[in-house]
Amino acid sequence: MTRGTGSLWRQAGLLAGKDLKVFFLDRGALAFALLFPFVFVLIFSLIYGPSYTGEDRALTVYLATAEGPESISQDVIDALAAESRLNVRQVDPHEAGRALAAKSIRGYLFFHEGFTEAVRAGEDAFITVYVNPEAQTVRAALMSLAEAIAAEFRSYRVTLEALEDLLAAAPPGVRDAMVKALERGGGEGDGPAGAGGAATDAGPVIVFESVGDIEPVRTVDILIPAYLTMFVFFALALTAETLIAEKESHTLERLVASSATRGSIVAGKIAGAFGRGLIQVVVFWAAGLLIFKVRMGGHPGAVILVSVLMVLAASGVGVFLATVARTKKGAASLAVFISLAFAAFGGSWWPLFIMPGWLQTLAKVTPHAWANSAFNKLMLFGATPGSVLPEMAALGFFALLFLGLAAWRFRLD
Repeated sequence: MTRGTGSLWRQAGLLAGKDLKVFFLDRGALAFALLFPFVFVLIFSLIYGPSYTGEDRALTVYLATAEGPESISQDVIDALAAESRLNVRQVDPHEAGRALAAKSIRGYLFFHEGFTEAVRAGEDAFITVYVNPEAQTVRAALMSLAEAIAAEFRSYRVTLEALEDLLAAAPPGVRDAMVKALERGGGEGDGPAGAGGAATDAGPVIVFESVGDIEPVRTVDILIPAYLTMFVFFALALTAETLIAEKESHTLERLVASSATRGSIVAGKIAGAFGRGLIQVVVFWAAGLLIFKVRMGGHPGAVILVSVLMVLAASGVGVFLATVARTKKGAASLAVFISLAFAAFGGSWWPLFIMPGWLQTLAKVTPHAWANSAFNKLMLFGATPGSVLPEMAALGFFALLFLGLAAWRFRLD
């Protein structure tokens, strides 16, 4: 490291340390960033608590098929009814349509006529989800179930194609032995009784495995990450007001006169904002775990990584806003408007997954939506870190974008 580079980072560190010291000495800022959000959590936990913290009741899933009792679709329904933790009810297709129109049920999954023949022929087989537009939770459950069934059949098709390739390449004697083994069906344990699933002579075995009791979604599991996202961006957006105030009081000019460079000032302000955001993250998750008993899912490390990326993006937004606003009041107004608009639009006021699909897609123009999507996947739906890589990449992109814009546009006057 050259002397000039070392001096830059030393100056940046001193500036960041100064900003953090000011933050800790400002009781109002501390209360707003660290205490005020939990008032929201407590209030809305009391308001929405019964909606999320009631008894763990199984969701009733309605399934209908236009095929007969010997069809693959009927085997799938029977297997779901026997093995799934869902409360599965089979309904007549015509009755299901009338019940949906009368809103006595909120949605159902329908297997079309010819589903079995299409599966056996290796062709596209269709499953339709019918749902009332306002029943977003039922829609999500039915779509997930349909995707799971479709994935099982896709896997089955790939297996069949691989077997066909093996049979075609095998010597005649080996091919005959393989065909006879397949015709015998494999042995004990296969089929519905042994595998815990449904099978036909030409259909797949659908296996269901219990991985533990289903835990109901609790209010705090939604509110803690949502308000973390909202208040981290809110507090760091107000960095713009502080920066403009330092420009108006000529504090930044005095720093330059004392040998601080423009680069060290930008780096110091970003580092200070990032440090304040990390403090919020630590306090939020500590209080969430110790006081509210929040569940971070099976991969808490991924939750923390998403939090850090979100703070980095928020730091860039805060410093960038200071390059756009001209006055202290203008910076404060812009920070409040951007923070509240992005919070509402990005899923901090209500879960993203209950919003219409088109609005969920449109919300992705905000970093809030990506952060809240990652938190929901990890904490509510048991996703793995690999499943939230797009969200992490998006937050990293927002961080680089706004940090780059902030460094490019930053002026001392």
